[in-house]
Parts: sequence; C-alpha cells; structure tokens
Amino acid sequence: MTKGIQTKQAVIERITEHIHCYGFSNTSLHDIIAISGVKKGNLYFLFKNKEALVLEVLQSAFNNHQQYIAKHTSLYSNPIQKIFAMLDAVFTYHAQRTFLGGCIFGNTAVEMADKNPAFKQFIADVFHQWTQWIATQLDTAKEQGLLASRTPTQELSHTIVAALEGGIMLAKVSKNASELSAVMTTIKNVIQLYATNKTNNKRKHNANKTGHHRQSSGAGI
Repeated sequence: MTKGIQTKQAVIERITEHIHCYGFSNTSLHDIIAISGVKKGNLYFLFKNKEALVLEVLQSAFNNHQQYIAKHTSLYSNPIQKIFAMLDAVFTYHAQRTFLGGCIFGNTAVEMADKNPAFKQFIADVFHQWTQWIATQLDTAKEQGLLASRTPTQELSHTIVAALEGGIMLAKVSKNASELSAVMTTIKNVIQLYATNKTNNKRKHNANKTGHHRQSSGAGI
C-alpha cells in the first residue's frame, strides 16, 4: 500500500464520525483539514473536491456496515434467524453509540437526496441492496416452507427498512432505547404472522434445546 493510499484512508477514517453527526453541508473544508491533519494542497491531490471525499466516506461506511452485518448473520443458516440477527446487530450498534448521529445513510438521504444526484443515487443503491438482502431471506424462508406462500416479500422488505430508519430517527432524537427496541419487536412480530407451523415447531425445538443446555450447565456448577 502506497503512502498516498494510506493517507487517503486515514483522512476517510478521521472524518467519518464528523460526517455522521454533522452531514455534508455542516462540514467545511476547514473542518476536514483540522480533523484530518492534512494540508489543503494534499487534500485536493487525494480528492477532487468535498463531494468526492464525502462519497468515499459513505462508501467506506457502507462497506463497514456490510461486514458488520455479515459477521452477525453468518452465524445462522435459517433465513428468518438471519433477519432477526441483522435487527439485533443494528440495535446493538446504535445502542453502543447511545443513538448519537442516527443512521449516516438516512441522514444523507434527508439532507442531500433533493440537492445532489450523485448522493441521491448512492443512497438509493444502499437502500436497494438492504431491501433486496431482506427480500432474499424472506424468499428463501418461503421456499423452505418457513413462511407462508402468501408472504409479500418485496413489500415486507421495504416496510422493514422504512420502520428501521424511522425507529433509528426516533431513538436519535429521544436517546431512548425503547423507541428502537419497540420497532424491532414489531418487525419480528409481523414476520411471525406469516410463519408456518414448520417455523413454530423449530422455535419450540430450539427453545427446548436451549432450556436443556441451561439446566445441564446449571447442574454442573
């Protein structure tokens, strides 16, 4: 890795939190120079302009988000459990931040979608990939007989993302975990409305299995 690439990555890492909390318009060139520690001339050598820099920040944030979600969902083979693991991971991420800043992608959508075509397209792609990942899990669950064939996978996937973004925004404003946890619980309950007996039987089996392990573990203490 060249020194230029290292410096570029360092700038992106250092400025990400500021962008997350203050957005594009409230981040000045002076802010970027002060936070990154890179001189103005070097900054323009690394990035064409502020727009290019912030787009790379968003791309980096999305890559990190994908890796974070994959780390938690890869523990499960059941598609419904994958969705629930994604929901739990999203909640944990925001709770650990004490809901500071909300969702960097939702923030950017509100601020920039009507102002800048490049940002609009980037955020549209982020939400499209997120909804399609959820839809794929729901479709797989239908194919495996875990969800009823009547399950509206595309509509439900969009509803889940919309509810999540709303819950994250409410928690950002109130700094109250219950705002987001209520949304998470409702999403899980809605998915369960489409669950088949096969899913319910698996849940009972897993619950019994977990209870057995806990009992055995307790007896050994």
